[in-house]
Amino acid sequence: MKKRLVYLLLLLPVLLIATGCLGPKPILDSYTAEPPQAGSNDPFRVDAVIRNGGPGDGQVEVEVTLVNKQTGVVIRKSSSEVNLKKDETQHVLFELNMPPSSKDLNPDDIQVEIDAHYPIE
Repeated sequence: MKKRLVYLLLLLPVLLIATGCLGPKPILDSYTAEPPQAGSNDPFRVDAVIRNGGPGDGQVEVEVTLVNKQTGVVIRKSSSEVNLKKDETQHVLFELNMPPSSKDLNPDDIQVEIDAHYPIE
């Protein structure tokens, strides 16, 4: 009987810690990408819709990467931290200034990559 009680007392903190670590599970529902007009100084706009599909609240990191499809070179990368509550959906807006070397790049040659993750690394 005492052995069982000891095991239960040892198991209880482990269970409490494990359930306390259950945070958000960020899911990219959708995104829109609005490239600037060729030759302009306008930013490349990306609106990511992130939903919390996990059991808890927490801070997640959303990263957007613009890649030149022709060369595979990363044009621009940006990240933002957002706090997601359980069952919450948020829009995360990015405005990425294009480098001079990419201002005249055809928008069809730009690949948008989005990653949302928890925990923040």
